[in-house]
Amino acid sequence: MVETNGHTSTEQAILDAAEELFFDKGYKLATTTAIAAKAGVTHAMLHYYFRTKEQIFLKVLDKNMNEMFTMLQTVMSPDLTLKEILKEVVNLHYSFLTRHEKLPSLILELAGTCPEMFHRYKARLRETVDTEVFNHRMRFDREVDAGTLNRIDWFQMMFMIVSMNLSTFLALPLMRNVFGMDSRQEAAFLEERRKEIIRTLYARLFGKGLPEESAVSQECII
Repeated sequence: MVETNGHTSTEQAILDAAEELFFDKGYKLATTTAIAAKAGVTHAMLHYYFRTKEQIFLKVLDKNMNEMFTMLQTVMSPDLTLKEILKEVVNLHYSFLTRHEKLPSLILELAGTCPEMFHRYKARLRETVDTEVFNHRMRFDREVDAGTLNRIDWFQMMFMIVSMNLSTFLALPLMRNVFGMDSRQEAAFLEERRKEIIRTLYARLFGKGLPEESAVSQECII
């Protein structure tokens, strides 16, 4: 490793190596020894910058989550209609997962094998979500009450968006193996899936709805 800016470049090299190994091997199998070797530093040097593997991992997660929330901030504008905001939230979250498709599996591993660390990180993540995303809940509730949207719980809607996007990328390795898609076919599938998620969301929010709901009939144009 060539060090060009002292402390900063060494720390960044460690984080870059760690991110690649965490995504490739998972949290448990990515050792600090392997991270140090990939970064081109000694094991002692790695621990000079980061005392534990958990500290490195949380730093990597922070970087990825900050990237996602920075993207989402760009569409949280009162100048856009709620319909436009929801579409762009789906698009940006989906694009983020396209670039970091192994991140969902990594977080699931963390929740299953390191629950204490997951709960610590979840508290930090929830604080960010509360300030960056949930501030639109009042507007959402007003539009539901006004009949602009079908009646749906805010958390159910957010879970719907996140789960449809995440499930696509969690299932992607299976889709590759079962259907043997080449890169062109995979890109076409992912693009069509993105559109289908928006169609499904629009149908739930603006479509006919369930019989007991106050429904709004609008054409869903993507």
